[in-house]
Amino acid sequence: MYGSYYWTHPRFSDERLMSACEALQADVAETWSGPISPFLTLLRSGDQAAVGIALDVFQRSSALSRFGGAPLYGAHQAEVLKAARELLRQPPSSADMSPESGAGANHASALNAMMNVAEQQDCDLIADALEQTTNPAVVEAAADAAGAAFFHTEGPPHVRLLALVAAYIDDADRPLQLRVRMLSALEGCQAPEATAHLLRALHRPEVEIQVQAAVGLADGGRLDDHRELLERVAASWPDDAPYMAEEVRRILAGEDD
Repeated sequence: MYGSYYWTHPRFSDERLMSACEALQADVAETWSGPISPFLTLLRSGDQAAVGIALDVFQRSSALSRFGGAPLYGAHQAEVLKAARELLRQPPSSADMSPESGAGANHASALNAMMNVAEQQDCDLIADALEQTTNPAVVEAAADAAGAAFFHTEGPPHVRLLALVAAYIDDADRPLQLRVRMLSALEGCQAPEATAHLLRALHRPEVEIQVQAAVGLADGGRLDDHRELLERVAASWPDDAPYMAEEVRRILAGEDD
């Protein structure tokens, strides 16, 4: 509803916010974009659900812009980041505010909106959200936001956030798909600390984790240093390995453009 990932039956503090959602929905239903005025009304409202919906619509519009055209709300990226940070400074929203998404929908919306634009200064907020949650939706969004924050960090990665990411990857009691998603956060980080975690993950028994670690090690400037190891590990993967295994093999064979 309303172009939102996490807020399907929102309860607003102000009736005008419902009107803004309905105005936004008129275009979102088919294009996943919408008029600027209702979007800004929601974004600037201070209402957790309304701000969360605005952040979800921002991210959806940004994701679809890859198919052509500039993101509809790209001019408001700084304001979106400010709103997302404010949501992350608040406690996780209660489960009854968004029953389908569970507790922390406000954090999920904030982190999801930051998946491409999180900055080095956001690492503490991302780490706080990750420490507080057991909600898979928040974990997924935190992994994506952490990846952006690591990518935009100059120098060594944020120690606490990196430790949380690594601990999640190594915890065999966590859902495998979430561990793989968390591992993907290290892909764009070229720091030696990230490389060390990718190498450790490459030696884990789970093929899914091996493949994701190999994707990270085959990226950027790491390939030459680890080609021989990657070739050995890739040769051990079964035919039904995750689809990115074929991409790793193409890179190793020099077929990747």
